Amino acid sequence: MSSGGGSAVPVLAELALFWTATLVHVLRLLSPTRLPDTDRPTDAGHALMGAGMTLMVFPGVSTTTLHVAAVAYAAMAVLYIARATLRRSPAQHRGQHAAIGAGQAAMAYMLAAPTHPPAWVPLSVAAVLAGCAVVHGRRLVDARHGHGAVSVGSAGVGGMDSLASAPRMLVIVPHIGALVMTLVMAVMVGNV
Repeated sequence: MSSGGGSAVPVLAELALFWTATLVHVLRLLSPTRLPDTDRPTDAGHALMGAGMTLMVFPGVSTTTLHVAAVAYAAMAVLYIARATLRRSPAQHRGQHAAIGAGQAAMAYMLAAPTHPPAWVPLSVAAVLAGCAVVHGRRLVDARHGHGAVSVGSAGVGGMDSLASAPRMLVIVPHIGALVMTLVMAVMVGNV
């Protein structure tokens, strides 16, 4: 489901986007006490999503590898959706976990790469991803205004003060990356 075609430029752009998103979320996982809005499961989900997208567009990856990854992403989708419905966490985290679960399910679909799905299937997956983009966009707006949800147990409970002292790139860029990555996924699925 990569951009294919004759030019390497779109593939390189996709690889750069997805790998960068992965690395930013890994950095967030490594410094949770320095950031006001960390949620390890959310950052892990986004890091895995970026890694999966990187795998999917990387040239020469075998179909077997993609199908095994599809099974793993389907399992992660179930875990994140269960976490969103069963866990007693703040509403914003539940919405974020549901969006990540839907994104993981979309990754499973994209990695499985069904050959001739009915037209409504990719359009439905793209519509779900567009809904996930709305959730990610809201998190971006909250983070930019310094009143995003703060994880229980994080060191940055001070809202705007902790936002100002945190490395700004690790606060804003991950939300931008999640939004852009989700929109790119929606376009990729919708163009099938």
